[in-house]
Amino acid sequence: MTKKNLLFVRITQDVLTNSAQGLFSFVQHFNINIVAEDIKNVGELEALLRGNRYDYIYLAGHGDETCFTDNQDFNLTWSEIGNLICETNCLNPESIIMLYCCKGGMGSVVYQLMGMCENIKYVCGAKQSVSSLDLTTAFTMFLYHYEHRHINPVISAQKASLATDIRLECYDRGDVEMNPLFHQHYFCEECGKGITEEE
Repeated sequence: MTKKNLLFVRITQDVLTNSAQGLFSFVQHFNINIVAEDIKNVGELEALLRGNRYDYIYLAGHGDETCFTDNQDFNLTWSEIGNLICETNCLNPESIIMLYCCKGGMGSVVYQLMGMCENIKYVCGAKQSVSSLDLTTAFTMFLYHYEHRHINPVISAQKASLATDIRLECYDRGDVEMNPLFHQHYFCEECGKGITEEE
């Protein structure tokens, strides 16, 4: 069985170390290699993405409808993140972007990410303001259903929501592309055309 790769990027200490360590301990049940880094700028993020392939990318920080931020110096729009993921060609097939921040599961966030990168198949996040412990618990339940029970990621998120009362949402690219608003306002036709998938 091929070992999966998970990148956990933290941009603020507001994401509690104990909560993140709890998630990492659970992830080890599923033959997943973990790369966990605290970063301060986009250059450090790019260095982690370029030349690597991931099955999960966790972005841990603060978030709203427009950007991923530490509420101080680090600010990247979701479109910029989507473009960076596309340019670095860092995703394995069927990989999942996990937004470890408030409101990462909002439709506009997902549309911005997917609009800039056709390689993004799934995006998962909370549609409300939640604590670090809440997100750890919800993502743990998600991974249990997806990795252990082999349930579709969209359904796995629904089951995690029912178990925790947290509005966790997982978006499937196929469903997103059926929405005319995605193509009218978010989809970038030129993005990623110069990138060739590795064999």
